[in-house]
Amino acid sequence: MKKQILLILMMVLAVNTIKAYDFTAYAPSGQLLFCNILDQDNHLIGLTKGTPQPTGDLVIPETIHCNGADWTVTEILDEAFSESTITSVVIPNTVTDIGNQAFYLCTLLSGTVIIPNSVNTVGYLAFCRCDLMTEVVLPEKDVTYGNQCFLTTGLTGTLVLPEGLTVISNSMFSNNNNLSNVVIPNTVTTISGDAFSYCDNIEAVQIPSSVITIERNPFHSCEKIESVSVEEGNPVYYSENNCVINQLTNTIVIGCKNSVIPEGVLAIGPFAFGQCGLTKMPEIPSSVTTIGDHAFFSCNDPGSLVIPETVTDIAPEAFIYGRFSTVTLPQSMNTIPYRLFGMCQWMGEVTIPESVSFIDRLAFSRCTKLKKIYVYNPVPPTMDTLVYYHSFDQVPRSATVYVPQGSLLAYQNAPGWNRFSNIVEMGIFPIGTEWYYEIKNADGSITYQHLEYAADTTVNEEPVHILVRINTLYDKNLHEEKSYEYIYERDNKVYWWNKTLNEFTMLYDFAAQVGDEWEIKVGTELLPMHVDEEGMVDYNGQTYRTLTVSDPQDLFSGTIICGVGHETSFFPERLMTKGDDYRVGGMRCVWQYGQLIIQTTETACDEVYFNFHYDVDEPTAEGFQVYPNPTSGIITVSGTQSDEYRIINLQGQTVWSGTSLRGAEPNGATKQSNLTIDVSSLPNGMYFINVNNRTIKFVKR
Repeated sequence: MKKQILLILMMVLAVNTIKAYDFTAYAPSGQLLFCNILDQDNHLIGLTKGTPQPTGDLVIPETIHCNGADWTVTEILDEAFSESTITSVVIPNTVTDIGNQAFYLCTLLSGTVIIPNSVNTVGYLAFCRCDLMTEVVLPEKDVTYGNQCFLTTGLTGTLVLPEGLTVISNSMFSNNNNLSNVVIPNTVTTISGDAFSYCDNIEAVQIPSSVITIERNPFHSCEKIESVSVEEGNPVYYSENNCVINQLTNTIVIGCKNSVIPEGVLAIGPFAFGQCGLTKMPEIPSSVTTIGDHAFFSCNDPGSLVIPETVTDIAPEAFIYGRFSTVTLPQSMNTIPYRLFGMCQWMGEVTIPESVSFIDRLAFSRCTKLKKIYVYNPVPPTMDTLVYYHSFDQVPRSATVYVPQGSLLAYQNAPGWNRFSNIVEMGIFPIGTEWYYEIKNADGSITYQHLEYAADTTVNEEPVHILVRINTLYDKNLHEEKSYEYIYERDNKVYWWNKTLNEFTMLYDFAAQVGDEWEIKVGTELLPMHVDEEGMVDYNGQTYRTLTVSDPQDLFSGTIICGVGHETSFFPERLMTKGDDYRVGGMRCVWQYGQLIIQTTETACDEVYFNFHYDVDEPTAEGFQVYPNPTSGIITVSGTQSDEYRIINLQGQTVWSGTSLRGAEPNGATKQSNLTIDVSSLPNGMYFINVNNRTIKFVKR
């Protein structure tokens, strides 16, 4: 055994004594150089790493005389001078290749470094962490530069890249905080990803017409960039509203803090707005379908994020480190990707639509201020439940999780969800729900009753919903009656405020079974309801439970759609309207958030919705609209040139007014532009915005 150990030790010592160089020589500046023979016949050598490492001002000679021959220095090999304490370097015109990490971590290398025109390649990390190197002069020709070759140096001022250069490599000049400007020549065809990322003092970017390939945003995390543009004549890219856009794919590849995303853009590319100094989230237009990874990472907007329903593909970490206070995800999502909102430590509320069935690992990791989670899928979305990869890692267990009616037990028992201690059922009707019923008038005409859950309030210490009830013709001058009804929900039951008796009465028992009864107090009269049958009905792919009910006077007999309302009239209108010259005669359709969920007739319900919203409730002109609607934070009003606006509540009170500064076209005409207003501080409910004597409705939720 001792012999074996001794043999191994001798082998190790033998290996360690093998020279990593062929011979040594002294530089003109006095430092010991270590040389490797590259070509014996042509006497070509490269400089390699050895001990002791050189220090001070280094002058590399063109030739070294050894063993009676002159050897030409053509290469600086990998790591040759890495971590040395040289303070300057002169590279001779004989060098053709500078290897990987050749001057890596030469933290004392300062001033200007001239790379001679003889050089054809510069390896990866070649001058990385040369913190005091303030200037580099590159060859006036096309040279192959390795990734990160000038990462984290001390380059200062304006960097003028030479004519002839065709490719700016990945992270080539990343993290050069003292660069204030970059001039890219018209010979460059490719700018690789992260090429100038984290260059915090660059203020403007111009892409020349020669560039045909831009990988993921080369200028991400440059927070001071004020403008980005593309030179005319570029066949692939163009600029609009401070966005660089790939015209072949309609994808934004570079944005900045002053960007406005143009209509028609289909995709927002990886890192497009990543840590670009955004203090206000640009509105994502409805044309966008795809959002790339890190597209908005470190967005500093403390407001609400609403992702359009048109977005069908969101990459992991797209909004990581964002400062959004509330987030509303679109119905188009079925998966919340990996770390989509990781590290969003300011998020207080998130709305997860019914379409989501899976939440990937760490999707909301370290959202430590997340207090309200609204989940609309009655089947708990599956999630990653591993301790260190939990979808809600470090989210407070005390956060309130609001779930659909009837799904409380499922969430309390579902893996991942059962970590939360406060899971409660949401109300049956989401804010913004609208019901349309037919009205049969005395003259035989058909008009409509419109009900809308518009806002919340408190009555007798109960948290109630305000339902605005309007009986109207499309011609407002003929007929309009408006009233307010108040309901609240508990244990799958709906209670209605009796204005005559000043008390609540049960209106619906959606949990009732055959044989069950309840009483409705209408004014001072009692209306006993009896459940005769139970059934099921399908609308738009959704199955609803139904109750067939009757009363002795046949005033509210008919079918109740559980979770929706009575098919004849939402309230016992036949008893409420005795002596009036109209009767509510049947449900036409029900909408939630502007989407049709129930249609009971063959007549197109979208026409009913359109006529009510655009011909009656909102006297609009072509192009005048508010979006998104409903909203949780930002609304945009388009199609108006006015400077002033007013926001009015249901009581007709002006709760907000303001003035928008408008620019002017060159011919002096007023510039038509969108009006963007942050309404996140308004209480949830229905409002009207008036611009230029035109009014349109929107819902804040």
